[in-house]
Amino acid sequence: MEKRKKTSKRSASGKFNPVKAKLESLSECFEQLRNGLPETQEAYINGDRITHSYVKSCFLMIIQRAVDINNVITEFKGQTPHQQKHHSFLILHQTSAIDKETFDFFMRALECYENIINPYQELAPAQLYDVSRDLLAYGEVYTHQLKAYFEGPHRHKNRRGE
Repeated sequence: MEKRKKTSKRSASGKFNPVKAKLESLSECFEQLRNGLPETQEAYINGDRITHSYVKSCFLMIIQRAVDINNVITEFKGQTPHQQKHHSFLILHQTSAIDKETFDFFMRALECYENIINPYQELAPAQLYDVSRDLLAYGEVYTHQLKAYFEGPHRHKNRRGE
């Protein structure tokens, strides 16, 4: 078994950095999805129930972790997170933490998320495969954009300018 390289979850000031910790956890979820998602849509569709369940679980976990990160950022800015998941991405887009294309993708991904968790709706295996492949790409962009946001001029200011 391969040992993981430990990275510090503390910022330069020595304080615990919840966004960095959650981004590291999100990165692990992306790695799990990357390793569990078959190379082709056909292989996924013809895969067994365990493969389908694994991909669904990874997809749901990634979306939930992203929402958690968004909410921590919202709290950091001195605001109260909204109950609806899509608002967490809207706030990040409105503050220029994520771009419009990334925001639009996550709105589509949230629709799929809702279809997965709602027992009365269906999400076709081909659709879940496609959105999961896209999630790997957009997840990387989302992560880079958040890191850039915190390294930029916004990093130490909350709503009160502190």
